[in-house]
Amino acid sequence: MAVILHTSMLDYCDPEPRAIALPVGAARGRAPLRIASGDDDRARQRVKIGRVELDRRLFGRQRAVSITPTDAMVHVLVPLAGHAVIVGNGESHTLEPGMALLVAGTEKITSVWIAGSRALILHVPRASIQAVSSHVYGNARRLAAIDCRFALTSQAIADENSAEMTEKRILDNLVEALRASPQEAVLFPLARSVQRAVDHIRANPVLTWTIADLAAVAGVTAGTLRRNFSTCLGMSVTQLVLQARIEWVRARLESVTESRSIGELSIAAGFGASGMLNRTYQRHFGETPSQTRTRAFRSRRD
Repeated sequence: MAVILHTSMLDYCDPEPRAIALPVGAARGRAPLRIASGDDDRARQRVKIGRVELDRRLFGRQRAVSITPTDAMVHVLVPLAGHAVIVGNGESHTLEPGMALLVAGTEKITSVWIAGSRALILHVPRASIQAVSSHVYGNARRLAAIDCRFALTSQAIADENSAEMTEKRILDNLVEALRASPQEAVLFPLARSVQRAVDHIRANPVLTWTIADLAAVAGVTAGTLRRNFSTCLGMSVTQLVLQARIEWVRARLESVTESRSIGELSIAAGFGASGMLNRTYQRHFGETPSQTRTRAFRSRRD
């Protein structure tokens, strides 16, 4: 559900009427951009959807907006109309509708918007993007600390006429667009320490693991592993162990060679009494263990 935070005046503008020094050709032959004084109308509406904040802005005059990403939060600039010149990291380029800029690097960038431009600026937790990308790739991923220009339409992220503007839709479409970027290979590197622990858990799901055991396998401290699990996978070590055990049980129930009862599998997987297994299993798969076994049996018979 969308929650409108407030509508206010644009508050990140440079109030001084000064020129922005841009490299030759940065504005593609357009007249030099200047910062206007701070007395014009400029609307701003901020909407919170889950953990993602959408910042809609209308620039009545040319404006400079500075953004600095952090370890916890990254930003996406999406022009809706007009254009902006992006200055940062010793270079500049023009951003127009149909393209977007992921600001996830380590340095501040400045975007200079021409008069009449409209923009959508997304403020997104880095961990949210990493969790979605890890799910899509099927292994632990992190978002690199780089800025990236990529193809994106505003409708793909937050169509103002859509009644289905959800956090999941925004994040899924954002990650899909980023994966289509030529920089995909460097945007989503493997989180190696997390993946080592994940592989170890999945190879031995029924064993009892301590965070110290897994940290030794991963080659990091226990605190670092806990933090990286949360930020890269969106779950705790305990939750992953539980998921791996549930998936182990499901594989056994669908196997033609498995003869153990559901109660025996529950004990073998570390759930104890099958009642706990049933509840956890049904929450995860939407059916009971016995329904899975019956369905697998029928499919083999047919």
